[in-house]
Amino acid sequence: MGKVAAAGAGFVVVIILFIGGGAIAVVQAVFGSSSSSAEGLNCAPAGASATSAAGYGPQEMGNAATIIAVGKRMNVPEQGWVVAIATALTESHLKNLNYGDRDSIGLFQQRPSQGWGTAAQIKDPTYSSEQFYRHLLALPNWQNMPVTVAAQTVQRSGFPDRYATFEPTARQIVGAVQGATCTTSATTGGWTTPTNGTCTSTFGYRGSEFHKGLDIAAPIGTPILAANSGTVISSGPASGYGLWVRIQHGNGIVTIYGHNDHNLVREGQSVQAGQPIAAVGNRGASTGAHLHLQIETNGQAVDPVQFYRQRGRQLCG
Repeated sequence: MGKVAAAGAGFVVVIILFIGGGAIAVVQAVFGSSSSSAEGLNCAPAGASATSAAGYGPQEMGNAATIIAVGKRMNVPEQGWVVAIATALTESHLKNLNYGDRDSIGLFQQRPSQGWGTAAQIKDPTYSSEQFYRHLLALPNWQNMPVTVAAQTVQRSGFPDRYATFEPTARQIVGAVQGATCTTSATTGGWTTPTNGTCTSTFGYRGSEFHKGLDIAAPIGTPILAANSGTVISSGPASGYGLWVRIQHGNGIVTIYGHNDHNLVREGQSVQAGQPIAAVGNRGASTGAHLHLQIETNGQAVDPVQFYRQRGRQLCG
């Protein structure tokens, strides 16, 4: 983490914050081939005397820049950045805290016990930002909700109205990065875990039938992400799968996401690694809410766990 990526092996984000007539240069080199899409992004203002905004210093503004950079990478509309920044301002004042109510930690005070990830993952601002956006994007009509309602629906705080207090400051911070630019190297990005859940039925024979994928159990509505960048080649009903999405990647690789509750992408659409594409469901030949993840290489189904392991990733603990 925090490594400068070599040409063709990373994703570089350059953000310039114009705040109060000053400028904060934020430069980040992110993940090489051995990290997940949520690892390695650590935006930080250049120089100890970087200009602050709205009473927040370089550390807090660096965290804000990370949140917004993740939103840009995930194709989240600007309103989503406002919701995320307002939430982080409310929960932690944009500090990456290692404490909070009960087991809450990090920028968004997410809780490992509530399925947000491990403590180490949540303490990674990129991971926690990505998790926040995943849940936000899964909300129907979230863009038409007041900021405080959208934030509360994701966070489920005991104080649902407090997010509104920080909305003006959040808009100021987001407005300061309107001209931000993000550039990428030649890489197509790394493979990311398509959903959070418990791996149940694995690849291989189940009695007399061969199971061509991996089942990841999760509640209905849990976001499903594109495992990597590619083009959607199918999105709709499919026999046995109920509702599926199929994505064509490079090198003859196709990923399939089945039993979806609803899809968020259409055939022919280009998607990025980590972009929400559907929600976990219980459609088709399914006995419980889960994602059926199937990976094919040149038309041949392969073990998703082994596929990820060969790429330095982990699907199941």
